[in-house]
Amino acid sequence: MSDAIALASHLAAPSRAEALERDRMWEHCRNALGIARLLVHEGRPTALVDTACRMAVESACRAALDLAGFEFDGDLVRSLDRLSAPHDLLAGLDDGPAAGRLAACEHAVGFLAGYLRSEAPEHSWSF
Repeated sequence: MSDAIALASHLAAPSRAEALERDRMWEHCRNALGIARLLVHEGRPTALVDTACRMAVESACRAALDLAGFEFDGDLVRSLDRLSAPHDLLAGLDDGPAAGRLAACEHAVGFLAGYLRSEAPEHSWSF
């Protein structure tokens, strides 16, 4: 194997630490989404559902950014733009009843899971 091929394969493969961080972010997303689902099921205040949904979407976005080689700068909208996400991906996350916010969250997480599956199909990215 030539040095150029060895270097290219080393650069293309994520480090174990990067993969662990991405997996950790995805696990945070799944946990936050599970909490949001439970809160809606129990009829808890919309503000609590909103927080859990935002945490789920942000964690999913951070996992996708990590895979794409971008840093998360704290701005979710700008981060989604970097990932070429639809501009209306966060629609419904800011207003309406708790169940509607949860549906918007699941839609956003689903989009990000699809992105992750297309870029790293060896992982299930289930939610």
